[in-house]
Amino acid sequence: MLGIFQGKKAEYNKLILKSLVGGSKTTTQIAEYIYLNRRNQMKLLKLNKNRVKTIVSIVSKKGSRLDELRTKHYIKRKNNLWHLTAPKGYAVALTLVDDVREVWRYVQIDDLSAFLDKLHEIPIIDDFISNEKLKKVESFGMSPKFLQSVRDCTSELITQGVDLDGMNELEFDVLLTGKVTYVILRDIFELSGISTHK
Repeated sequence: MLGIFQGKKAEYNKLILKSLVGGSKTTTQIAEYIYLNRRNQMKLLKLNKNRVKTIVSIVSKKGSRLDELRTKHYIKRKNNLWHLTAPKGYAVALTLVDDVREVWRYVQIDDLSAFLDKLHEIPIIDDFISNEKLKKVESFGMSPKFLQSVRDCTSELITQGVDLDGMNELEFDVLLTGKVTYVILRDIFELSGISTHK
């Protein structure tokens, strides 16, 4: 289990990440999401502005929730808006949703394209995969199934106890790219009749 998901801070950290899957938000918008989605919270029709202000102060003070998530490279702040980092924050946030199709419409296509560009940099790709199969991979990369692969690989890393909290974005990017690429290549090789088992 990730350190950010343990103890009293777990609920707010999860809700912060989950709120940002739907797009960038101000601190107040994050606090409103937390207010409306906390455990044991009755479904409310309108916000209590005083309680939202209390949540803003809880999550935004120095060393608190937003600061910790930023320091651990899950989120970043730009132009007064909080964003998930890509891929680290986004991948971990995906583990908090039940169905990736719920968030597919919010996905930044540029982030997916950047990942697919990395596939072309792997020397073995040209040797074993035809352009036709590579186009299928690219098509897969622009689908909810790809997000599901990212979610599954990230969940597996968390289950294995990998210290994602201690990784920066680049370290996580390398780890996740390798893991997801292995899954994609394994599927392609198996479809091509090339065994990946010894």
